[in-house]
Amino acid sequence: MEGYKVFEPDWTCRGFQYEVGKTFEEDVTPFCCNRGFHFCKELKDCFNYYPFNPDNKVAKVIALGEIDEESDDSKCCTNKIQIVEEISWEDVLRMVNLGKGNAGLCNSGNRNSGNRNSGDWNSGNRNSGNRNSGNRNSGDWNSGNRNSGNRNSGDWNSGDRN
Repeated sequence: MEGYKVFEPDWTCRGFQYEVGKTFEEDVTPFCCNRGFHFCKELKDCFNYYPFNPDNKVAKVIALGEIDEESDDSKCCTNKIQIVEEISWEDVLRMVNLGKGNAGLCNSGNRNSGNRNSGDWNSGNRNSGNRNSGNRNSGDWNSGNRNSGNRNSGDWNSGDRN
C-alpha cells in the first residue's frame, strides 16, 4: 500500500531515525497509535497529526508488511515500511490544496477558505497575512479573536489599535 509520512527536519519521527531509499522493519503486529510505522493514505491527512511546517520532511512511502488501519481510514501503520522519495514543499502545497480558489486546509495565496492559509483576505483560523477573518490569525486588519498584528477587531488581540 502506498502512502505518505511526515518527519522532523532531521528525518526522525518519535525518536526513530529514517532515511530516504531505505526499508525499516519491526518485529511487531502493527496497531495504530500503539506500535508500528505510521503513515497516511492521503497526504492531506498527515497534517491532522503533524504541524504544517515547511522545515519538516515529507515522503512517499510503501507499506510492505502487515497493515492496521484506523476506523476513520485516515491513519495506517505497518511493521515494514519503505521510504521511497522526499516530496518538496512546493509539491506538498500543490497536492494538499483543492481546486481553483484553494478551498481547504494549508493553502497559500489570497482569498482562501479553510485553516492555516498564508496570504491576504483568507477566512478561517490560524492564517497569516492581512484582512483575514477568523481566530488566531497573524497580520493586520484581521477580524476575530486572539489575532496578532495591528488594527484587528475582536477579543484578546495583541498589537496596536485593537
